[in-house]
Amino acid sequence: MNPLRELWEAVIYFLFPPRCPVCREIVDERYQLCPACEEKILRVDFYKQPPPPLDKVLRLTRYRGGSRDLLRKLKFDNNLGVLPPLRRILDDVSGREEILQLLKGVDFAVAVPLHQGRFKERGFNQTEEIFGEWLAKKNLPLRNFLIRTRATPRLYNLGKAEREKILGGAFAAAEQVDLHGKTILIVDDIFTTGTTCKECANVLKSLGAEKIFVLAFAADFRENF
Repeated sequence: MNPLRELWEAVIYFLFPPRCPVCREIVDERYQLCPACEEKILRVDFYKQPPPPLDKVLRLTRYRGGSRDLLRKLKFDNNLGVLPPLRRILDDVSGREEILQLLKGVDFAVAVPLHQGRFKERGFNQTEEIFGEWLAKKNLPLRNFLIRTRATPRLYNLGKAEREKILGGAFAAAEQVDLHGKTILIVDDIFTTGTTCKECANVLKSLGAEKIFVLAFAADFRENF
């Protein structure tokens, strides 16, 4: 490497060292979690009793006390600057056995859709932004089989019964496709009660899908919920 370039990079590192995106502790590489945050946030595990009609639910991180701040900046502040650390987390866990087990036999991936009005307001679907590149690396097609038929309020402060009432019938098939015998992976940013993914799964099952898996970037599996 050019000595001047090495000197310049050393100066940049000294003035602007890479920091953990959660706690701002200095780390070795950009967008990397520090060991303490990695221990606190990463939870690559399956939901032991996934709610029907979901067949498997796998999360990557804890939501409360974990990745909530990063995801809220993306969803509510439209801060695309948090995407690199979120994608870094995906890349760092992509070789884990739980991920390989989940993806085995999956035919298509589907992102939980936004209502057209919310999409225009935000300008992007946060779930597609998080998972899109990663799914492409896995050669797993991301398809728009679903649409959101009506706008719904933000659900983060609502309980299970309220969510079920609001989300009932809120999703429909974007087109009549034959999914008989197919295994579909729903990707979502946050999984709490599972109501959103269950409603999406009901539509996919009506199209003939045999199995529905969920990969959630963050979830609370009854922790603090």
